[in-house]
This record gives sequence, structure tokens and C-alpha cells, in this order.
Amino acid sequence: MKPIVIIQHLALDGPEYFLDYLNQHAIPSCIFRVYDGDVLPDDVSAYAGVASFGGPMSVHDVADHDWILPEVDFLRAAVAEDVPVICHCLGGQLLALALGAHVYKADIPEIGWVDLRASSAGVAGEWFGDRHAPRVFQWHSDTFALPEGASLLASSTYCCNQAYLYAGKHLGMQFHCEVKVEMIRQWLQVGYQEIDGHDLPSVMSVDEIAASLEAGMVQSHAQADAIYQRWLRGVYG
Repeated sequence: MKPIVIIQHLALDGPEYFLDYLNQHAIPSCIFRVYDGDVLPDDVSAYAGVASFGGPMSVHDVADHDWILPEVDFLRAAVAEDVPVICHCLGGQLLALALGAHVYKADIPEIGWVDLRASSAGVAGEWFGDRHAPRVFQWHSDTFALPEGASLLASSTYCCNQAYLYAGKHLGMQFHCEVKVEMIRQWLQVGYQEIDGHDLPSVMSVDEIAASLEAGMVQSHAQADAIYQRWLRGVYG
């Protein structure tokens, strides 16, 4: 069984629940910590799938992060080689860029739990487990245009493009379904000033987020189960 490539951009933004899910199903994986100097492999076809995760940087910060352009090329190669890709938050933006779409500053950031509106198309039900209003965790200030040829799977009140599907097997998401409680607690410790700097309906307070984590994570992981199960159908058949 070929392994899944996991691309991590920051020590505090790891694969978390996604890795738990793979391990629970005895699916092999290998983590490339590009922030720590790991170089992505030359041959993406040696892997069954590619999973990319989040980070606070912009996809345009190429002068500060020398791994951004190589990762964009790697994701583009995966799509070309028909190797299924799943991308979370920054990863979803990188995949959109690889597919030729514009990535830009959002009109309004989202931080905290956000209800999505799943597309009415039947394909959205396949990916979200027939949940019409998935509730997911968000922490982003950038967004992406819908790549040409992609299908929109979900939107939110403040961010139109929350999830898209390309060629039936490549999934880009703006939200975080891979998070676990402790990781978000660490984000709150280092990112509280970003939250305190906003007075917006799309940004929950630090106290609100902290108080909601245990209950919110139960639903989040159930949602992640549906998404990961459906994605892996395209990986291993």
C-alpha cells in the first residue's frame, strides 16, 4: 500500500485528527515538515495521496518561505498524475493557486466555529455525510477564487468559497476539520492578539472559543470522518 504524503507548514499546525484517522485505519503516511527544511519528493506518483495543512502565512509570502513555490508545483503535479489531494485552510489556498485561481485577502476574516451551507448538488452530500449545515472551525484572513472547472461544495455567510472539488477527487477546504482541542488551545495562546484586534460577527472571542472546544470538537470530528472516508475512497478505491 502506497503511503499518503502529509505536508506540514508550521510546528503548531500539524495533521492532528487526520493522522489519527489514517492510523486508526492502518493507512501508512509520511510527514514532510517543509518549515523545518524537508524537501518534497520528486516523484508524486510513488504516493497514494497528498494532504496539505494550514499555517498563518500567505501563499504569496514566497520571499519568506522557500517551500511555497515547490509545494504549488508538487500539488499541480499530483493533480496531473491523478494522485488525490486533500487540502486544509492554507493548503486549500495553495491548491487553488496550483489550479490557476486567485488567492487574496478576504473582505472579512473568520475565527471560531462557523456554520457552512452545503451545495444543493448531490455531490456535496457525499462529502459532508448529508449534513446540510456542517459546523467547522475557522481561522483565516485570506480566501481563494473558485478554480476553473472546480465544483463548489460549501459556502459560509462571510466566505463564499469554503470547499471545492476538482476532477472528482481533489478537495480544497478553507476550514480546519483536522483540529483537536489542544492544538486550538495553543493557537489561542499565541494568536489571541489577532482575535482581540477584531470586533466582527465572524470572529469569536478567546473565551468563547475556549469554552466551546470540547463540545464543538465532537461534531467536528464526526464531520471530518465523513470527509476523510469519502476522500480515501478515491485514494484506494
